[in-house]
Formats: sequence, structure tokens, C-alpha cells
Amino acid sequence: MSISHLQRIRLGVFMVAGCVLILIFVIIGIGSKLTDKTKRYYTHFSGESLSGLEVGSSVKFHGVSIGRVEKISFDSADIARIRVALEINNDFPVKEDMIVQTGMVGITGLLYLEIMGGSTGAKTLRENAELRSKKSIIQTITGKAEVIITKVELLLNHLNLLTHPDSLASIKKILDNVQDITATAKSFVDEFSPDVKSIAASTRQTMNKVDSITTNIQSITGKVDREIDLGQFARIMNQVDSTARAMKELSESLTMTVKQSREDITVSMENLRETLENANELSKILVENPSLILKGESQQERTIK
Repeated sequence: MSISHLQRIRLGVFMVAGCVLILIFVIIGIGSKLTDKTKRYYTHFSGESLSGLEVGSSVKFHGVSIGRVEKISFDSADIARIRVALEINNDFPVKEDMIVQTGMVGITGLLYLEIMGGSTGAKTLRENAELRSKKSIIQTITGKAEVIITKVELLLNHLNLLTHPDSLASIKKILDNVQDITATAKSFVDEFSPDVKSIAASTRQTMNKVDSITTNIQSITGKVDREIDLGQFARIMNQVDSTARAMKELSESLTMTVKQSREDITVSMENLRETLENANELSKILVENPSLILKGESQQERTIK
């Protein structure tokens, strides 16, 4: 089937119109790229997985897109750090106190970068500078969840150990010992409770008496302070001192008198003893020869001891 001249014209017009439209779209895209100027910044992430973050992922500020991720690579100085290059729109002022963190796009698992913080009075960060980063809330929750899971696992292991029959037997024995100790302590308290109460009552009475004596002493001291001045007190102390010296001299005199009397009594006792010995000897002579009393016969002189 041959194509008519009119159909050829229509096909040619359609092809030309299509090429013109494609050219217009290309020119618009290239023009937008040429007119839209961007700034490059860098940030680093350490100890955080960036799975789901791709080149071209959005960079947002309070949910508004302000750029995209240009490149993701490892830091040559520290391989544990991941370096991310950002393309930020030229009209967006990047401040020194802004912070970058990751965010999740719904439940897809894809990530984007969120710029947070920043104040109007802060200095604008120069191009090609580095923005600070921090762990995202999701990463923090994930890390805490891992720690919690580890602790729960450890707790379950301990529970398994505690619920073992041998452990239960030991725990039962410990509880029985605690029960025995409690019963013994209760009986001890019940036994000594009256004595403790009596001691407490006596202690209170003693403390009351001590308080009363203290009050009396304070009263006497106050009276002495009021009634005796310093001069009179000094005279009284001098009199007491002189009285003490006189008492000492009297005691020494009495001691000497007693000592002399003791010596006199000793001499008198010695004389009395000699007299008794002489009388005893005389009585023996008279018993042997009673005629001496009647005859008056002179006797040979005797020496009396």
C-alpha cells in the first residue's frame, strides 16, 4: 500500500514537531542547571550506618529540600569515617552552628540528610567547609535497643541459672536459715525487752536526777556569784589557808606529844616490870624461910635487878 503525498506531509510535520519539543526540553533542563548555582559542603559520619543513603538523596532543612547528596566516600585519614559531599542551593545560608543528621523516608528504608539548628546571628559558613554531624534519633534508638536486648539476654541467662533445681535448693536452704535467724532474733527481743524497758526507765530517772543536781549546782553557783565578791572570796581563801596551816601545826604537836607519851609509858612499864620481878623474888625468899619475918635476921645484901 503506497503512502499518499498528504500523509507524508503529516508525518514530516509530526517528526519535526517532536524533535522541536525534545530540543526545547533539553534546552530547559540545561538552562536550569546553568542558572541554578549550588555550593559544596562536606560532613562526616562515624559509628553510624548510612545504608539507604544514595548519591542524589535529598538534603532538607525543616523538611524543605535545599540540595542533594553529591558524593559518598570513605575518609582517607580515618577509614572508620564516611565522608559525604553536599550540594546546597546558593540562596540558602549555611550557618556555623548547623548540624547534619540522617532521616528516614517513611518505611522504605531510604535515607536523606536533615540540616538542623542554626541561628540568624551566627556566621555564615564558607563554601567547601565542613558541617558537624550527630547520630540520628533512629540510630540512637537502635543502639539503645541493642544494649537493652543484650541486657535482657543476660537477665534471661541469670533467670535460667536461678531457676535451675540446684539453685532453687540452695535458695530454699538460705530462706530456711533466714527464717530460723528471724525466729531466734524475735525470741531474743521478746526475752530481753522488759529488761531493756526497765533499763531505759532507770536511765531516764537517773538523767532526771542529774538534771536536778545540775540545776541546784547552777543555782548555788549563781547565789555565790551574787553574794560573794572577789575581795571577800580572797579573804575567805586566806582564812582557810591560815586555818589549814594552824591545823597542820596542831597535828604535828599532837604527834610529838603522843610520841613522848609513848616513850614515858614505855619507861614506866619497864620500871613496873622490874618492881614485879623484885617482889616475886622476895616472895620466893619468904616462902623458903618464913622465920625471917619474925626473927628479923639480917640477910645478906641482895642486888635487886
